[in-house]
Amino acid sequence: MTLTLASLQPLLDQVQGEGMMISCYANLSLTPGVAHWPGLFKPKVKALKEMFTDDPRAWQQLEHSLEAIGRALGGPTAQGAHGMAVFSVFQRGFFQSYPLDVPVENDLVVHEAPYLVPLLMAFYRQREYVVVHTDTHRGRLYAASPGSVRLLKEIEEAVPSRQHSAGERWGKQQATIARHREDRILHYQKELVELIENTWAKQSFQGLVLLGEHEVLEHLRKRLLPPRLAAQVVREGPHAWTDKPLAVAETVRAVLADVEQASEKRLLEGLEERLIQGHAIAAGPRAVVDALQSGQVGPRGYGYLVLGPDPREAVARCTVCRSLFVQMPSRCPRCQAPCVDANLFEEVLLLALRHDIAVHCVKSNESLARCGNIAAALPNTKEAATTTSYLEEGKVEGAPLGL
Repeated sequence: MTLTLASLQPLLDQVQGEGMMISCYANLSLTPGVAHWPGLFKPKVKALKEMFTDDPRAWQQLEHSLEAIGRALGGPTAQGAHGMAVFSVFQRGFFQSYPLDVPVENDLVVHEAPYLVPLLMAFYRQREYVVVHTDTHRGRLYAASPGSVRLLKEIEEAVPSRQHSAGERWGKQQATIARHREDRILHYQKELVELIENTWAKQSFQGLVLLGEHEVLEHLRKRLLPPRLAAQVVREGPHAWTDKPLAVAETVRAVLADVEQASEKRLLEGLEERLIQGHAIAAGPRAVVDALQSGQVGPRGYGYLVLGPDPREAVARCTVCRSLFVQMPSRCPRCQAPCVDANLFEEVLLLALRHDIAVHCVKSNESLARCGNIAAALPNTKEAATTTSYLEEGKVEGAPLGL
């Protein structure tokens, strides 16, 4: 269910064309019955039909698109997903569906271009962690997000049991068995650490979660893991060893939900502190758009963007240079080309995607709501200068993304 730039590209190529695009978002986490089409979408489908009473041919084409969406929501790709994003336009022969690990609000939008904001937010909300479940001589590694858990690797060391019977004196044989046992456990520990290091190096993870007995986890974190990995441990928790690999799934999901909630809380508290101090922050649509387009927020950790729920505000986009203007001019002040109306959050998210800018999508709070649910944390002066130089040298030019 992982969203990638490659998987999004076919949809990004559909910004224009024949017919009306239907963008459907379905929350499957709390209301699984929504998959039985039309379910909770029935009022919107009815309203859509009434809009096209005088154009039966157009309605018939939309109906074909809706039927395709209904089949997807009731089909196998929706099974196990927390949300679904489905896009269909009959006239173009275009259909694309995305099962999601994160829930989305139910929505049905009809426009010539796809409505991308919830999908792009789901893309940025993807957070994978390495989960290590271990005891003294067995271990499993998982890649997990709050919505999914998948087994990556399982290892086990053949460790002799303690052979000291009742009434038997401790002798040479028992000492040999004990040394052999310690050697095998040490061999397992080294193999486990090597496996963790190799897994961590293969992709960008958010952190490490350790599950098992407290003594075993403390030894792993404090004595075995290199400091750079020990610093990435975001949570430890008890979980008895089991022969069933995915028996940890519920525990992992609960742990990661707590981790994500705590992370969002820290993020919003930090943002609120910046707002109070009025330091290194762009707050509100106009300030954020200006900061993004002037290079004050850039790639590689030089500042970041924070978005709450989409208020569906408009922004003007130049049809030639793609500059954005909150003031909504009909022509671009920079190149005099015509401007078109666009969704503010969609354009900001696409700009962030093109330039590899970090984005945090949150539930919002009172302070962020006062800013129109959009703010950007700016880097310090030295970082800002470096970011601007990257932009000027063209080092952060992204793929066209079909736009």
